[in-house]
Amino acid sequence: MSIVDLPGELAAVDLGDKRLNARARLIVGRLQERPASSFPALFDESELEAHYRFTNNEAVELHKLLSPHTRASWGRSAAAPHALVVHDTTELSFPGESEREGLAFMGTRSVLQLHVSLLVGTVEAPVVHGLAGMRGYLVAGQLWGEVMPGGDTQALTSGSDRWRDAAISARADAPSGTRLVHVMDREADDFALWKTIIEQGDDFVIRSAHRNRLTTGPTRYLAARLQDEPFLFGRKVYLSRRAGKRPSTDVKRHPTRDARFARLVVRAGPVEVLRPSDTWRKGLPKTLALHVVEIVEAEPPEGEEPISWRLITTLPVSTADEVERVVDIYRKRWLIEEYFKALKTGCSLEDRQAETRWALLNTLGLLAPVAVRLLQLRALGRHEPDVAASGPLDELELTVLRHATGQKLPERPSNEAVMMALARLGGHLRSNGDPGWLVLARGYARLLRLAEGWRAALAHLRKPTV
Repeated sequence: MSIVDLPGELAAVDLGDKRLNARARLIVGRLQERPASSFPALFDESELEAHYRFTNNEAVELHKLLSPHTRASWGRSAAAPHALVVHDTTELSFPGESEREGLAFMGTRSVLQLHVSLLVGTVEAPVVHGLAGMRGYLVAGQLWGEVMPGGDTQALTSGSDRWRDAAISARADAPSGTRLVHVMDREADDFALWKTIIEQGDDFVIRSAHRNRLTTGPTRYLAARLQDEPFLFGRKVYLSRRAGKRPSTDVKRHPTRDARFARLVVRAGPVEVLRPSDTWRKGLPKTLALHVVEIVEAEPPEGEEPISWRLITTLPVSTADEVERVVDIYRKRWLIEEYFKALKTGCSLEDRQAETRWALLNTLGLLAPVAVRLLQLRALGRHEPDVAASGPLDELELTVLRHATGQKLPERPSNEAVMMALARLGGHLRSNGDPGWLVLARGYARLLRLAEGWRAALAHLRKPTV
């Protein structure tokens, strides 16, 4: 996996002013060193004032800040004929009794809905290329409004349109010849969205939520379509823990659970789905020929909600290998949940003191690629633990890590060894299990500061004496 090169990406940022470009590079450089630190801790008084002027400047916009990163992300994915675009929405909540200008206010917090498209690899290992897109939304009742580049809010005909818009944008930005597979959760169970993705030549794996009606067969509804089909194979998978301290919308969609191993059984088959009878959209076909894959947890622990996924897909499911590929593709969805944790916890996004929507979105544009790099570091350490580290740290940083931790890292340490050494540098104890986002971010920040001092010392020693 090619690790995000933040200085390299920011070299291409274009805000229409050389001074603004330089300020963006300075801020991201500091954030890379200490992603969880507050802005007052990152900057001295004059720098802090300049930072706030920057995030409130109308010439600075989220999409301009993210453009170099998204271009680089597509570049990292270009070697593969297929790319997965994982989409999801999370709620950003900013506590405080004062309303933040331009955000939805809910009693004691200001809220923004953030829809993210994360570009990941199709291989078994969790390869994260970076962001394919990011959009902000305000919600009032059932009405969704997209925050536009100019600062206005454009009403959506339906909240589900955000999934369609993200899929269209990803197709427009993807390298020519790249086949996209869109991975989406239950909120994307939308007939019109499926049609859009098919028409633009892409595939999808989407979890079903509704009682989709079928045209043929002994059953009329998707939920019962596979009840007489044999299970093709079983799979033992690890399910990560879901904490209860999350926004209510997240908890409703993804209930809390303890970490555990689960034994899943899988079956699949073709379906022909009828257009919903209550749809108001014009130009929709009467039916769509798709496939369904059903994944069920065989023996869930007592008191735990069993895993049950019903996936709608355009991908073939004629063989067990093809069905297994669909299951593996959907399992990549957890990476976007981890990205949200990297953004909120590793980069302390919801603790930032941006007082306006404009400043918040620009802050988000600065932090979003930093969170991708944190996610890459953790994904390598946890899911490719035995592979020799080749991208996260350079040789000097590995040398500093050895000396700072006192650990005898081999010449080519594994990803897991590097991650655990970084966590130790951040204060993590191995007896506490896998390191969390904060301790990993803290260790990485400390390493970068130590490496900076080491480089400065080496440069001084190499100066010729007079």
